[in-house]
Amino acid sequence: MSNQSVFDTIVIGSGIGGLVTATQLAAKGASVLVLESYIIPGGSSGYFEREGYRFDVGASMIFGFGTEGTTNLLTRALEAVNVSLETIPDPVQIHYHLPGDLELKVHREYENFLQELTAHFPDQRQGIRKFYDECWKVFNCLNAMDLLSLEELGYLTRVFFQHPLACLGLVKYLPQNVGDIARKYISDLKLLKFIDMECYCWSVVPADKTPMINAGMVFSDRHYGGINYPVGGVGKIAQKLVEGLEKAGGQILYKARVGKILLEKGKAVGVQLVNGKEYRAKRIVSNATRWDTFEKFLPADQMPAAERKWQQRYQKSPGFLSLHLGVKADVLPPGTECHHIVLEDWGK
Repeated sequence: MSNQSVFDTIVIGSGIGGLVTATQLAAKGASVLVLESYIIPGGSSGYFEREGYRFDVGASMIFGFGTEGTTNLLTRALEAVNVSLETIPDPVQIHYHLPGDLELKVHREYENFLQELTAHFPDQRQGIRKFYDECWKVFNCLNAMDLLSLEELGYLTRVFFQHPLACLGLVKYLPQNVGDIARKYISDLKLLKFIDMECYCWSVVPADKTPMINAGMVFSDRHYGGINYPVGGVGKIAQKLVEGLEKAGGQILYKARVGKILLEKGKAVGVQLVNGKEYRAKRIVSNATRWDTFEKFLPADQMPAAERKWQQRYQKSPGFLSLHLGVKADVLPPGTECHHIVLEDWGK
């Protein structure tokens, strides 16, 4: 590692968000240091190995590796630092095994998915198409603009002037959730529960609490860019981003556990590790959780008013337990899909 005294940017955490931020800055000439507390990059997109198996720590259903439009965010992030990653396309996003013998697959091909879902709910044929077609309307608006943060006023202002029709198309969906839209077209309660599960598997909340804009992206991009699994595991994404970061002149430091963010006159100017080592930068970016960022790394009396208000308004969602099991390939029937969701009781 270089002895540089002040970096342009320090990024706390090497999750995918932190690494993409770091690589984008490094690609544009900024001096960047990433501080990672663990021994490998990736955070919840990392991996671990046991007895010859490599397990993904978190998500394995990966969006963003498409080749067209603006929603292929991972493809573009890797290209920005001149690296690439081989992927395997999943022909099916999820194979559902639900109560009442509701067995169906979400095919990569949109029409195949609609046909299979309609076969289970023939009297809801029109409603099914209208609901999922409306998701496409949201997606097409998003896919017409460069996607950054919908919470940033400056970005929204700029993108409105660049893509006014797409922005106007999104406005009406901002206050709506998936449940609002689904009930406009669908009356079958079992089908509405299926849409709850469609939301829950990635948003961890039912349709009534899932923003329509988010669902428009997920329910459509799985058919547009598709689900593509990185060869070698999800951890390869972070490894490739680190490779690109270092090619672009950026640096990453492992086993670098942050103790606090250093402030001068109310401005973040550096980071102190738990071992006392300090690093300085013009900008500090935290890819840690907002609770770690504002409750551990900063003094309580320095919490911004906007963050205090946010924490009063929202509650942490409950955690969940992941179990990892290695299975010999010859045990699985031919054609077994990659991702399955099994639910025995709608009430649970």
